[in-house]
Amino acid sequence: MTARARALLEALALVAIVSTSLLFVLWHQRGDSATMDEPYHLFAGMEYAVDGTSWLNLEHPPLLKLLAGEAAARAGALSPSGGQVSPASPHPRFAGWLYRNRLSPQALVQAGRRPFPWLLPLLALAVWAAARAGGGPTAGLLAAGVVGLDPTFVAHAGVIHTDAGAALALTIAVALAAAASEDRPLLWPLAGVALGLALATKFTAILFVPVLPALPLLRAALEPPAEGRRRSLGRALPRAFLALALAFGVCVAIYSFALRAMPADLAARAAGEYLARRGASAETVSSAERLSRAWPALGHWAAGLGGVALFSEEGRGANYFRGEVSDDAFPLYFPAAFLLKSTPAFLLLTLLGLAVGGRRLLAFRPLAFLLPAALLFAAATRSHFNIGVRHILPVYPLLAIALSGVLAARLRRPAFASLAAALVLSTGVSTYLSEPDPMSYFNVLAGGREGGRRWLSDSNLDWGQNVARLGAELARRSVARETTVVAFGGVAANFYVPGCRALDPSRPLSPGLYAVSDFMATLGPPFLATNESPAAARQLEELLAALAARGRRVDRVAETFTLWELPPPR
Repeated sequence: MTARARALLEALALVAIVSTSLLFVLWHQRGDSATMDEPYHLFAGMEYAVDGTSWLNLEHPPLLKLLAGEAAARAGALSPSGGQVSPASPHPRFAGWLYRNRLSPQALVQAGRRPFPWLLPLLALAVWAAARAGGGPTAGLLAAGVVGLDPTFVAHAGVIHTDAGAALALTIAVALAAAASEDRPLLWPLAGVALGLALATKFTAILFVPVLPALPLLRAALEPPAEGRRRSLGRALPRAFLALALAFGVCVAIYSFALRAMPADLAARAAGEYLARRGASAETVSSAERLSRAWPALGHWAAGLGGVALFSEEGRGANYFRGEVSDDAFPLYFPAAFLLKSTPAFLLLTLLGLAVGGRRLLAFRPLAFLLPAALLFAAATRSHFNIGVRHILPVYPLLAIALSGVLAARLRRPAFASLAAALVLSTGVSTYLSEPDPMSYFNVLAGGREGGRRWLSDSNLDWGQNVARLGAELARRSVARETTVVAFGGVAANFYVPGCRALDPSRPLSPGLYAVSDFMATLGPPFLATNESPAAARQLEELLAALAARGRRVDRVAETFTLWELPPPR
């Protein structure tokens, strides 16, 4: 085969992977109801994009919320304060904004989602380029395929959130820094910009700040200490630190835009109130307020980071793992989530790469991606945020880039090409079979969705994405008005299931049909105790006990709901 024919074949395969990833996202996105966090992220994003203030949602940086807010504004949605500077948080106006906007709640969320499906094709392209540079064309296609077609990435690229965007920006930052460390100094500014975008997307990116200066040192440690190498290191380290300065500049510039119309005193009040709600000390709150008065953008970033650090250390509420509910962290949570939520193809790639890699794993290129992945994974195991494999999404592209290159170097070309094709096709089949709800995907080790929901809950399984599908199914069965819906999501269930019943602590449980979502069956009582009332939590506990004791399971519906019939008590 000629070089031109090989290049054409590679281009066609890449186009197929990228376009299929986009189609997979669009497939489920159009039927997904609003997940738990989306309306609030969009509420905050419209505040940043239209009002130019930043009272809301400091626990997540603003970049992707800005994109969502701008998309919704272009669709005609109203912002929280109508383009004005609010003298206090607009949070009390959230319900009116969501349910009495120019767009319906679902149309509002769908408008904000419009930029997000493109994140996954961009990630697939970034992974392809980085893996190709280290392992050749087949390695590039393999890495792009197992990431770009992965059901978890497909799921989270369709919702308004930070996880897929953070994976994209961090992958680009590490890939550019690795290439810059290999005597390509013009890439350092680009690495800094990419890291800055990551810092403005998710606070997890702070873990990657030491990675940029560490990579030139790693390369110097792994190569002979020739005079030319020492001179190269002497030039690379200052450039790496300048890239870090550029990264923080980009991040602060994005924050500055998000609160461009907000006076310094109001910015200081927003930062202080946020940290006080998170339980920060009076001294910490005072320091954040002083910083915000001096430099509002930097103060907002520091306050958000501090609040997230407090949450990570102390927890945000109940976690669910292996049938157990606890406010404490589960050290095995993320290792188990990785094993149970990864596709068989990705697990096989990981196993083979580590098994046959040998000394090749200790070369600079693989280590440049493996070490940041290990850093993020280790940090996650200490976190009290045990709410979803999505928190370690950047691990996947970094592993794919490193291990595809290792296998390309260790296997013969025909064997590697056959393996790559099989793994990419297998990944696509896993996602195809998981549609239209790839968010609740579990692999065969977990026993699929049925087995997986005994292990994990929350955004691994049921984030509210299936309430609209439940409404369609109950309407098809003509039982919507006689069913009590117990659901988790960002929009009230009766919007998607018109006429349905809801639990009410002021009324006793009555016989009839109950559609209970997996989240509410596992974490519902502690969630309601924190977010609604102890009475609502007690009523749900009573319902779950009654269903377990005398309920009749009618069916599993809409992927993540169980339809029960509760008979009268004897």
